[in-house]
Amino acid sequence: MGRKRSSSSSTPTASGGKGESLVWSEAMDEVLINAFVHQQDIGNRVNGTFTTHAYENIVNELKVAYPDKPIDKAKVMNRMKYIKKGFGACYDLFRNLGGFSWSSATNMWSADSDDVWNKLIKSHPEAANWRNKPIMHYKSLENLYGQDRANGENAETPSEIRQRLAQQIDDTESESIAAIDRMVANNEATLGDLYNENTSSLDGKKQKLTRDEVQAEIIKGIQGVAEAIVKSTEVLVNAQYSQTEQLVKAQSSHT
Repeated sequence: MGRKRSSSSSTPTASGGKGESLVWSEAMDEVLINAFVHQQDIGNRVNGTFTTHAYENIVNELKVAYPDKPIDKAKVMNRMKYIKKGFGACYDLFRNLGGFSWSSATNMWSADSDDVWNKLIKSHPEAANWRNKPIMHYKSLENLYGQDRANGENAETPSEIRQRLAQQIDDTESESIAAIDRMVANNEATLGDLYNENTSSLDGKKQKLTRDEVQAEIIKGIQGVAEAIVKSTEVLVNAQYSQTEQLVKAQSSHT
């Protein structure tokens, strides 16, 4: 694991001040990951986010280890983002998966049998990538990001919050329509009240209404109730939207 060779997953990172690209070796990745773990251990990670001071320390540590390399904060962040993405795909696939175990000797996931592997690959073709491929520094990355991914299983992203809000609005509108339908269906109990409320001025004049006029007044009463429901719904939705936007902004500030 400590051998210095070019990693098969190496990719150029952001350019430095002189426009130099950087190819990461496996040994450099190990120093990088260990530096992140150390900064986390000494408290330079707050609410899942590494501090500016943490990145300064990590960059300095890498520069000391590799003085001939054009290392800067942008390159460190880009490389760790790349490593984290690969780890996340593997971690999400095998976490809590029966029939598999992690081998620190081979840095690979092993299955109880070939049949177990074959079944997994059939349902998740991407699993074939990990059947014969070592995953370096897995436990260190699990230390750094495993809890984040576990928490993310039950946490809402800003996008998910917006989707939930949209669904709540749809549900509220459906309930309003359903309420009006119930009023019409239960006309023996409700339409009489609507009639009394909306024809009081006519009753005062002792006017006799035709059937069509009665129906028109009933419809007018239903429309009035519907408008009241819509106004109440708008107030509720606006309040929910305001609260949700505040939550989205709070979550976005930590990502």
